[in-house]
Amino acid sequence: MSIYSTRTYDWQDLADESVAEDYIVTDYYDTGYTLTTSALGWEEWTEWTGNGVTIDGSTGFDDLVYTGDVQDLGVERTFYFTATASSNGTHSIAIQKSADGSSGWTTQSLGAVTARYIRFVVTVVNASVTAALDSFRAELFFEPIVETFNDFAVGATATTLPIARSYSSILSVDYAAPHNREVVLTDTTASAPKVIGYDLDTWGKVATATTATITLKGFPTLSADANGNIAVS
Repeated sequence: MSIYSTRTYDWQDLADESVAEDYIVTDYYDTGYTLTTSALGWEEWTEWTGNGVTIDGSTGFDDLVYTGDVQDLGVERTFYFTATASSNGTHSIAIQKSADGSSGWTTQSLGAVTARYIRFVVTVVNASVTAALDSFRAELFFEPIVETFNDFAVGATATTLPIARSYSSILSVDYAAPHNREVVLTDTTASAPKVIGYDLDTWGKVATATTATITLKGFPTLSADANGNIAVS
């Protein structure tokens, strides 16, 4: 796949006095005998493409924006993703979602996304050469990442789990504890999730310290690298 940028010039660029008429006419309206002007006015031409040559301060090209096909996940699902592109310049990658797959597209922040209809948008910055996009790949992950804390001392007050990974959202905890103890996730702050121990002999009403093996589940933080590709932080 190779896609190249084009730009619709504004009419001031085309009609400016610094653009010689015979240059334009030579390229597009040379009759073979004499150079003549076109019967069409500037306002009747809808699109011009060029090779990046500056015309009165304009590069002649916009950034290349590639919008991928709409993907239908079947039902609304929560996931995270990675994405890479190959281009001849600086590029950025965004994911968008829509309620119906045809309108109301909104760009999502990097992290977990909940959606049924999605699409990716890749923008390649036009610079000294015409922007080109050669390939693009994205991968969706529906399973959360996990961390396990063995024989962890859970307090009767909010106890912060010593996470080693970076999360964009916290989902839940599983635990193995004495039969009359419960561990409850009380704070889902991504950078500092907290749990509290409870005594089940009090129908879970009295907070009580305990020791438990806890498995935390969540979605990771994503970031764009120096090349504009999106990876797990």
